[in-house]
Amino acid sequence: MTETLFRDHAANERTLLAWIRTGVALMAFGFAIARFGLFLREMATMRNPPQEPPHSLGSAWFGVAMVVLGLVTNVFATIRYLRIRKALEEQKTISMSPLLVYVVGFGSVLVAVAMAILIARTI
Repeated sequence: MTETLFRDHAANERTLLAWIRTGVALMAFGFAIARFGLFLREMATMRNPPQEPPHSLGSAWFGVAMVVLGLVTNVFATIRYLRIRKALEEQKTISMSPLLVYVVGFGSVLVAVAMAILIARTI
């Protein structure tokens, strides 16, 4: 393996790891959002035992959305890594699709906008 090919493979692996870190961070953030909402509901029930179930702000749904976004990020990152690895082995030049960046970017924007609307409605 030539030095240039090794550097290209190493760069591809570093990029994969960066995307995997991003996906794991999204999943961890989603889990934290869902758990924090549960914690707030439990605290509200301890203060004033409700006659009816406490109103949920939907944090569980936002948490699930973030976990799914992290999962999709990791799947697309792995596919991207494999495609680039194959191209490097075959010594071909390929142009990667920006789909991964669009999915993560637009997905996080949608979740953020939905959360902002929900928070604005509760003020």
